[in-house]
Amino acid sequence: MESPGAASARRPFLLGPPDAAGRRRAVWAALGWGVFLLTLTSWPSPPEVPVVSGIPNFDKLVHTFLYGVEGFLLCRAVAWPEASRSAWLRALAVAGVIAVWATLDETHQFWIPGRSMEGLDAVADIAGGFTGALVSAGLGLRRGGPARG
Repeated sequence: MESPGAASARRPFLLGPPDAAGRRRAVWAALGWGVFLLTLTSWPSPPEVPVVSGIPNFDKLVHTFLYGVEGFLLCRAVAWPEASRSAWLRALAVAGVIAVWATLDETHQFWIPGRSMEGLDAVADIAGGFTGALVSAGLGLRRGGPARG
């Protein structure tokens, strides 16, 4: 027979119910991922990947994915008040934070050699962040987290 702590020790890294320990992990993961994103966008003249550089707007998919991860992590990291039970409202709140971050990030790229500001990149970032937050909020609903409705 297993001890009660053994079951929680096997809980998936960020997919379990958002208890205090899971939130701490998500906070650190969101901060780490944010630093990773800032590092990527601060890289002057990044190399092109020949296989995908010919695909039109492929970079928008990359933006959507990268910021989707950030949106997911941010939604998991926040201790939402009981009054905030709507998954849509949580995702919108995270999308608002992502919108500010994406706008600042695109503006920051103006001063990086070999980089440029692109409004559509910010739109892709916001869409990805919103989608990631929706997935996170949806997991909270399915796994018995505080998000209901």
